[in-house]
Amino acid sequence: MTERGERLQDAEVRAEAFFGSGAGTFAGQRQFSARTNGKGEWSILGIAPGIWLFEVTAADHTPEIVALPIRLLTASGPNAGGQLFTWQLILKPTATPAENRHGRVLVDAGAAARAGQAGEAAALLERVPEDADADYLAAAGRVALLARQHEMARTFFARALERDPSSYRAALGIASMFLLQRDFDSASRAFDAARTRTRDKDEQRFISAAIGDLATIRYR
Repeated sequence: MTERGERLQDAEVRAEAFFGSGAGTFAGQRQFSARTNGKGEWSILGIAPGIWLFEVTAADHTPEIVALPIRLLTASGPNAGGQLFTWQLILKPTATPAENRHGRVLVDAGAAARAGQAGEAAALLERVPEDADADYLAAAGRVALLARQHEMARTFFARALERDPSSYRAALGIASMFLLQRDFDSASRAFDAARTRTRDKDEQRFISAAIGDLATIRYR
């Protein structure tokens, strides 16, 4: 959905496993994708415990991306097969003003990232203005992460936090970067910081679940 609560139809949701249970080696299908229906709902079957990156892209929107540890699964019913998350993952792509020159940079870079052209996406993101505000920098960070340009993404998220220490998306981006580095203590603190920066109950719930799951990981 959008920040205004509007449901986004035909957005693409992708999930990719980076590590397995306990942040070890992942075994199984690593990538899944789905499209949202008219209510903005999506469903993916086959997610196994591990560290996953969830991303959603939609036309004329900058992507929403978050890395999460997946552990807390419960049976979907006493007689049901399969398992369900104990929380809802709410993803909110943000509209990008393509008619604006700087907005066009994010649109084009996002399109290149979705097409697998990581180098082209990175080259476009080099045009991000030095005086960009926190929202723009956090959006650039998400596009860089979509292109798997991790160092560039981390730089954008850090700059966004410097511009606006209360930025939810910048804090969530930093948490995701720590998690993908397997720095679980730092990720937990960053997720806690992100949780204090949103009033959305669903966002607070999945972040709380992430913090709880991180407390169980003992990877060395």
